[in-house]
Amino acid sequence: MTELKSLARQAIVYALPIYEMARMRSSSTLRKIPNGEYADAQGGPESLKRWINLFSHSRRLLNASDRRVVTPNNDTLYTNAWLDLSKGPLCIHTPDTGSRYYVLGLIDMYTNPFAHLGTRTTGNAAQNFWLHGPQWQGDAPAGYTAVSCPTDSVWVLGRILAHTDEDMAPVHALQDAFSITTPVGQPAQRVYECSIQPHALPNDAATFVRVVNHEMGINPPPIGDAAEMQSWAALGIGPGLQTPTDLDLLQQALTETVQELDTPTEADLQGGWKAAVEVQENFNGDWLTRARVARAYIGILGAHEVLYLLAFRDSSGQILNGQRSYKLRFVHGGLPKVDAFWSLSLYRKADYMFYDNPEQRFAIGDRTEGLNYDADGGLTIFISHDQPAQPSNWLPAPAEAFYLALRLYLPQEVHQIKKFNYPKIEPF
Repeated sequence: MTELKSLARQAIVYALPIYEMARMRSSSTLRKIPNGEYADAQGGPESLKRWINLFSHSRRLLNASDRRVVTPNNDTLYTNAWLDLSKGPLCIHTPDTGSRYYVLGLIDMYTNPFAHLGTRTTGNAAQNFWLHGPQWQGDAPAGYTAVSCPTDSVWVLGRILAHTDEDMAPVHALQDAFSITTPVGQPAQRVYECSIQPHALPNDAATFVRVVNHEMGINPPPIGDAAEMQSWAALGIGPGLQTPTDLDLLQQALTETVQELDTPTEADLQGGWKAAVEVQENFNGDWLTRARVARAYIGILGAHEVLYLLAFRDSSGQILNGQRSYKLRFVHGGLPKVDAFWSLSLYRKADYMFYDNPEQRFAIGDRTEGLNYDADGGLTIFISHDQPAQPSNWLPAPAEAFYLALRLYLPQEVHQIKKFNYPKIEPF
């Protein structure tokens, strides 16, 4: 029994990101397109039909009212699409963004950020990309850059830098210039039936197994995972399998595994910080990290594009909680070294979402207006539930457990080689 339970845990850790991707697809695809047409006019709110192969856009910086993406950022406008390449290649057309930073992160069904299109990799000029699935054979037409995708299901999660409310109009114009077409230039949008509702948390083993088996059936696991898939088949988990062999065992393993993944990990950098996830284009067999990422901040990009450092604990090792007050100080000359921008955001631990604070401030970074710098040129940020004496540098916290995310867009080498000294998160 112990061996079977260990096997079940391994299978759940492996498959959980697939389940979370299925939920995210259902959450972030459109029920109704701009012309008013529903994917399922008769199905009502419980319908699983959505529009895919179509960009949708956030038209403002995300705040506490937004519930679709966990650990969202408050720095960029999102441009989002889900692709189905099972019927053949699709074309993505991007506009000239001038000097404005942007990236389209391409994420496969196993949450690997396998490609990045944009400022760092392909530049800001207008581009045409030819995306194809793993089974397609051929060459991209002239004028197109080929992008080979590991799975037929692909999440395109784009980010375009936006500064203030006055900056929204030009960003909206850029968003509207992104498009997805068929190879003959027609709009690619069509109706697709998702496998799960976005609110269906991974807490029911029968539902979990149904969804992941279905998704692995249409997005086969890598060949290198075949041995593990064969061992998990005895539990009823695998591509296209129908019935779990021991639902009670799987239910217990699912409950315990999700609880374990949601338990804050110990800090491994000074000051309370957890080292950034160092994924580039693939998690390369680190399934536990992949599962933790899927729970807390699904949709992360590769480390050369963005480094994400999380903190669940303070410099003394205690879990961050709004019942206490904290400060962190970047010394003079010690601000993050980035070629794009950086920001520090705060989230409720209970739901991985922004805290709906009276100031409506969700992040502090290098573009925040009105910050007061220390006399020596350093920067001190205060984190508390109650307003501090210097509110200009205040990141409001809930009166409960929370965590911090430090995002570094286009981080310089000092961060990549782990030579940067991050500020301590000090209670006071």
